[in-house]
Amino acid sequence: MRPLHILAVDDDPLIGLVISTFTRQLGHTCQLSRSGEDALALYAESDFDLVLIDKMMPGMDGLQTTQRVRALQEKSGWRPIIMLSGASDLNEQVLALNSGCDDFLAKPINFQILEAKINSFWRIADMQQQIARNNEELQRYANLEAEEKRISSFLMERLVRRDMLNNLNIEHYLKPASVVSGDLLLVSASQSNDLYVMLADATGHGLPAALSLIPLSQTFYTMTNKGFRLSSIMRELNQQHRAHSPSDRFVAAMAACYRPLDNTLEVWNGGIPPAFLLDEKGQVLCRFNSAHLPLGIVDNTLFDSTVEVVKLADENTQLFMYSDGLIEAENADGQAFGKARLEQLLHQAASTRLVNLQASLADHLGNHPAHDDVSYLQLLCKERTTPHAAPSSPLLSAPNTADNWGLQLRLSASQLQHLDLEPLITNFCQSLGLEESRQGVFGLILRELLSNALDHGLLGLASNLKHEIDGFERYRQLRSERLQALDYGEINLDIKQHRDANTNRLILSVRDSGPGFDFAKLEQASLQNDADRYHGRGLLLLRKICSSLEFRGNGNQVIAELHWANEDVAGATNGN
Repeated sequence: MRPLHILAVDDDPLIGLVISTFTRQLGHTCQLSRSGEDALALYAESDFDLVLIDKMMPGMDGLQTTQRVRALQEKSGWRPIIMLSGASDLNEQVLALNSGCDDFLAKPINFQILEAKINSFWRIADMQQQIARNNEELQRYANLEAEEKRISSFLMERLVRRDMLNNLNIEHYLKPASVVSGDLLLVSASQSNDLYVMLADATGHGLPAALSLIPLSQTFYTMTNKGFRLSSIMRELNQQHRAHSPSDRFVAAMAACYRPLDNTLEVWNGGIPPAFLLDEKGQVLCRFNSAHLPLGIVDNTLFDSTVEVVKLADENTQLFMYSDGLIEAENADGQAFGKARLEQLLHQAASTRLVNLQASLADHLGNHPAHDDVSYLQLLCKERTTPHAAPSSPLLSAPNTADNWGLQLRLSASQLQHLDLEPLITNFCQSLGLEESRQGVFGLILRELLSNALDHGLLGLASNLKHEIDGFERYRQLRSERLQALDYGEINLDIKQHRDANTNRLILSVRDSGPGFDFAKLEQASLQNDADRYHGRGLLLLRKICSSLEFRGNGNQVIAELHWANEDVAGATNGN
């Protein structure tokens, strides 16, 4: 313990000298004062640890001086004061203590008792200093935590795109257990109108949990915007999490992709409670249980990114997903919200389902905060038939003149097995000069043409299989088996963009090495509004959005064209 700095106040210089000499022998420093006024001036200038003050002094006596010193201590902090007095009766002691003194010592001074009292207050002073240091350290940590939360909240606000969460097909709820949430809700749409959602629940809650989610959001938005398959996205998210987070910090996640063109729903669930596919009346059409490990537990050699695919019979179905914080939310009595209560609330009409759920949760919790983050999201699977920036007529308008460019690709069997082709090709074409406003419709056409060439041309799958009982699941299973076994065959792509004085032309030619098909029969089926039986409604949509769609050869080559007006050049020509 450091020595004490003592202020001795006594109008008798001899007593002051004796006290000063004694305290210095104990190893402390002592400063003398002969009046109350002088003592106050010294106290205001120096930081004393202990005050010894005589009661009987001319002018300002010891009681008044004590009261004034206490007033100074309101700003500088409490320090002990011992009153020295020649009167030792009980009333004198009570008067001294009531005036603000901490202890009383009668004169003549017993130096053994004085030493004991000084040592006692010395220990108290040391504890006070330790408490003060602890308080400063706690305050420093509190300030640091507040700053970290402020920055983390700022980053999360920027990384979570609120505009996408406000999508008309999305309803959501997120209540953090602390300032920063360890649950993450993400929504994104591709250029071809595929709608992706993800609910992620990181280990723990608060700042440590939130930090582990930051790398995932950017990867999710980037890959979904480009239209990557859900399985490819989840594999990349797992790799990103392992690269940027500690091994003991995993993330339970559920992701889904609704594809309006096919009216299909893809779902991947790794560690999240079962999601529900509901109809308008709240009847459960399907449950998506957790079939995979959470993100970050195993590397990509062991990671399973297989998705469940459901063909939707009704365009007004809803996918409901939630974190375990919802069913584990406890009220003041320790009662959890529970699965049974949740499922009962979900068996309601879609228009009131989530309103009633939120009201029930608020009533259950009351003023008692949930111990974990609570989040849920509902995706309305409402079919749309046009992509972003889709054409309203075969001849589109564009604000800028497009450049001439071309791309030729030959895709082998091994590449078709492992590559997510549509986003890769679309992104490369954008680098060559494909306008951003054309990416959505370009990706939609490319996906359909590649799918037809691979599924029907190389794998020999028949579309009418989808219309049988459980046919869609059988189609998907058979496709996966044949694709894994594919050891020969190829698809050739020839993509060109050309402009002249008035018009831009984008031409996509896809040719497969398969046996082809009777495209004249397809044309006849189209006239009978029955094309869905042969190659599906995708080709019907392509005929609506393409300027032209032509089959060649034995049916194993298809050429699609898009035309749009070159307004800048046209305007300049008209101006001349």
